[in-house]
Amino acid sequence: MNIGQKIKALRQENNLTQEDLAEALGVSFQAVSRWENGTTYPDITLLPIIASMFDVTIDYLFDMDTYKINDEINKIKEQDDMLFNQGKIKERELLLENALKKYPNDWDLKGRLMCTYFTFAMDEESFEYEQKTIKIANNILEKCIIDSLRYYAMQTLVIIYRTRKELDKAKKIVDKLPIMIVSNDYLLPDVLTGEERIKATQQIFSNLVEIFNNKLLTTYGREEIGKRDIQLLKYKSFLDIVYENGDYGFQNIRLSDLYMLCAKDKALIKNEEKTIDYLNKSLERLMIFLDMYNNQKTLKHTSFLVDRLEDDPTTWSFSENPNTHLNEFCNKLNDEIFDFIRNTDDFKKILKQLN
Repeated sequence: MNIGQKIKALRQENNLTQEDLAEALGVSFQAVSRWENGTTYPDITLLPIIASMFDVTIDYLFDMDTYKINDEINKIKEQDDMLFNQGKIKERELLLENALKKYPNDWDLKGRLMCTYFTFAMDEESFEYEQKTIKIANNILEKCIIDSLRYYAMQTLVIIYRTRKELDKAKKIVDKLPIMIVSNDYLLPDVLTGEERIKATQQIFSNLVEIFNNKLLTTYGREEIGKRDIQLLKYKSFLDIVYENGDYGFQNIRLSDLYMLCAKDKALIKNEEKTIDYLNKSLERLMIFLDMYNNQKTLKHTSFLVDRLEDDPTTWSFSENPNTHLNEFCNKLNDEIFDFIRNTDDFKKILKQLN
C-alpha cells in the first residue's frame, strides 16, 4: 500500500471527505485526490502534520519496515494470549495500552484492550473502567469496519448499559443486532461439509448449554423459596442431554455455582439434609473443575452431540487465578444462612476437605 492509499484509508477510517482533509492541511481537494490516486505525493513538510492528525508515525505512512511492524504486533498478541490464559488482567492492560501508543490503528489490539477494561468493569464494579470500556467500544463502532469486532463491541456495551440500568441505550444497540437464527453459529454448519460441518453443529449444542444456564439464572427467582432448586436443576437436565456421558469440562464450574444456589435455597427453609447434599455436590464439581485447570487436562468429549469437540483449559480466561473460585466457595460457606448447620458433623466434613 503506497502513501496515497494509506492517506485514503486513514481519511475514511476517520470519516473525513477529501475536502475535509484538504481544508485541514491548507491544500486543494484536487491535491488530496491526486495523492490518493498515486499521481503525486504530499509535500514532505506535510507528512508530520498528516501523521499527527491521524495519530500514526511517518514510517507507518510510508509502509517502512512493514514486516518488522507486523512481526512485533504478532508478538504482542502472543504475549497477550499468554497473559489472558494466566488470568493476568492488569498485566494485559499495561501491555495493550503501551502497544496502542505505538500502533494506535491496530483494531485487534483495541478489541483486546476493550476486553481487558470490560473485565475490570465487571469484576471490580468500577465506574472508571466502565467509562474506559464504553469509550473504546464506541470508537470501534464509529470507525472500525471489521464486523466481528463491531459485534463484540455492541455486546460489551449492552452488558455495561444493562448493569447501569440504562436499558434504553442497551435496547438501541440490541435492535441493530441480527436475530439468533441469522448468526454465524447458526448458519455456519450450512456452508460446511464433512467433519467441519459436524464440529460446527456440535458447537451449537455446546453454546446452547451456556445460553440456557445464563438465562435460567435470570428467571428462577420467580419460583417460591424452598422450591427454587427444582427450576435450577433444569440446567442439569439440559446439560445431561448434551453431555450424556457426564463429560462436562468447563461446565463443572457452572454446576458448582448452581448447586451452591440450590443449597442456599434449601437453607432458607432450614432443610439440613438437602442443604448438605447440595453443598457436597457444589464442592465436588468445583474440585473437578480446578483439577482440570491446574493440571491443564484437555478433555476429549465422548457424548454423541459433542464427540468431535475438545475442552482445553488453556483457553479458559479468568480475571484472577481460577483457584479464587475455591476462596469464593469458602466465603459463601461463611454466610450466616448456613449457621443452622455450622456445628453439624456433615458441615465440618465439608470444611475439612477444604484444608
